[in-house]
Amino acid sequence: MEISGSKALVTGAASGIGRAISLKMSEAGARLFLTDINASGLEQTRRMITDRGGEVLVSLPLDIGDFSGVKGLADTIHSRFGPLDILVNVAGIAIFSQVEDMLHADWEKIVRVNLWGPIHGIECFVPEMIRSRRPGHVVSIASTAGIIALPWQAAYSGTKHALVGISESLRFDLKKHGIGVTVVCPGAVNTGLVQTAQVQADRQAVERLRRLFLKLAMQPEKVAGLTIDAIRKNRFLVLTSADIMVLYFLKRALPPLYRLFMQLLTKFMDRSLRPAGTA
Repeated sequence: MEISGSKALVTGAASGIGRAISLKMSEAGARLFLTDINASGLEQTRRMITDRGGEVLVSLPLDIGDFSGVKGLADTIHSRFGPLDILVNVAGIAIFSQVEDMLHADWEKIVRVNLWGPIHGIECFVPEMIRSRRPGHVVSIASTAGIIALPWQAAYSGTKHALVGISESLRFDLKKHGIGVTVVCPGAVNTGLVQTAQVQADRQAVERLRRLFLKLAMQPEKVAGLTIDAIRKNRFLVLTSADIMVLYFLKRALPPLYRLFMQLLTKFMDRSLRPAGTA
């Protein structure tokens, strides 16, 4: 799909992958609508784009888990600018925990943002994209946890697996309308989520793993570049690094080896992240 001249909405645009995608979309000539719950970070992204000569048509802080807020943004955009050409669902949160340490509020919080957020975007914007009878594209940033059920991530992985499933169904439902679908499953990425992720475990152990994670993490600009390329080439599944590709291959082609690796990884996580409240 041609990005230059398109109208694109990016959620989670205040930082990390959302900001990087917004900047690259602008460089490619897209006219942007931006949103994030972080108002100050969102304003910084808007200024970065406009200072480089890009065009931000609307920049509005909101919680994507709030349907009325997303619906209000959609009504504003449709009345003033018409249907979107590209929808990019990025905003998300992370909660990592053993299931016995999860509160009901934790489950509700992560589902509200990671699952209902993208659903709200799809519900509020895609029908108008269909009615426009123009080529379009829907992108959702999932995670490695959307294709591989990693330990300590039951809630997070559940939302990301659901997002991959929604995207795969939409891939076929929207093809007849000329609308492509991409789901991006990044591995380790150096974003603000590394610091804001809620990990219910020993604090010092968490900090050690965070430092290890950052040593392995790629920059969000790489994920953004792969996403832009996928939009242009109508590529469905984007895996961002070789290690994820290998693990995904093992899951599909060599299940016994995959199960052994996951059992070892689970033991490593259990040893590294002592249960919350223990010495």
